[in-house]
Amino acid sequence: MKVGIVGDAKRAVAWEQHLRPHRIVQEVELCPSIREVGTVDACLLIDETEQNLDILLEGIQLGLNCFLISRQPTNTQKLEKIYRATKEAGVHVQFSHWPTLAPATQWMMDRMSRPVFLSITREVNHTQFIGTDEEFRHFWIDELGLCMKWIDSGIHHAEAKAINLEGKHPITIHIFLRFDNGSTADIRIYTGAAENTHKRIASTKQEILECNVPSQDIRIGRLNSGNHLFFEKQSFDPAKSAEKTALMFLKSIQMDRETPYTAYDSYQLSLQIESIEKRLSQFL
Repeated sequence: MKVGIVGDAKRAVAWEQHLRPHRIVQEVELCPSIREVGTVDACLLIDETEQNLDILLEGIQLGLNCFLISRQPTNTQKLEKIYRATKEAGVHVQFSHWPTLAPATQWMMDRMSRPVFLSITREVNHTQFIGTDEEFRHFWIDELGLCMKWIDSGIHHAEAKAINLEGKHPITIHIFLRFDNGSTADIRIYTGAAENTHKRIASTKQEILECNVPSQDIRIGRLNSGNHLFFEKQSFDPAKSAEKTALMFLKSIQMDRETPYTAYDSYQLSLQIESIEKRLSQFL
C-alpha cells in the first residue's frame, strides 16, 4: 500500500517510522497539504488545528481513506457532514480515539464484547494539571466515547455533575450512564490528587477485567472450581500503541471493513457531549 502523511514535519516523520516496519506498506509520502497527496491507498492527517475537520472533509471528497490524528473533535454539525460524506464517497475514516484504539482496550473488547458494568476513575496530580476547562473537558469526553463504543447500545438515561472551585478551577466530574440494554457505566475525573492514577473496570456476570491505563496492564478475574476469585495478568506495551493503531487502519482498508473508531462513532459521541453539557449547565 502507498500511504500519504499530511501534517507537521516532525510528527509526520515519527508516524512514518511507525509505518515502515509493516510489509503491508510499500511507500510513504510526506505531503504539506491534503491537496498534494495524489494517488494513495491511505492518508494520515496529523492536525490539531480548528480547521482539521474541514481538511478531513476535503480529503474525503477527494476520495481518500483518512485517519485523523488529533484530539477528539466535538463539532456536531461538521461531524455529521463528515459521516454523510464518508458514506457517499465510500471511503474509510478513522479517528484517533486513543482510549478505544489502545492495544489493551482492543484486547479487552475482543474478550468481553459488552460489559454489563463499566467503571472508570482518573485522578490527576494537581501540580501537573494545566487547569484549563478544555483539558478537563477532554478527560471525560475520551472516557465517554469509550463507554459508548464498548457497550454499544443507546443511552437510556444520563446524569452528570461537575465542580469548579470558585468557578475557575475544574476539580471533579461524575457521569453516570444507563444504557438501553441494561448495562451501566460511570466516569469519575478528579484533578486534585496527590498522584496520577487511571483505572478502568469492566465486568459481566462471569468475569471482571481491570486495566491500569498508563501501564496497559490488565488483571482478569473469575471464579475457580472452588468458587474463589483468582486473577490472571495480561500486559501490553504502551509504546506500540501508535504503530498498532496505524496498522488497524490499513487493515480496515485492505479488508474493506469498518475502522475501529469511525466517523459515525465520533458523530454519536458529539451528540451525547451536547446532552451531557446541557445537564452540566444546570448546575453552574
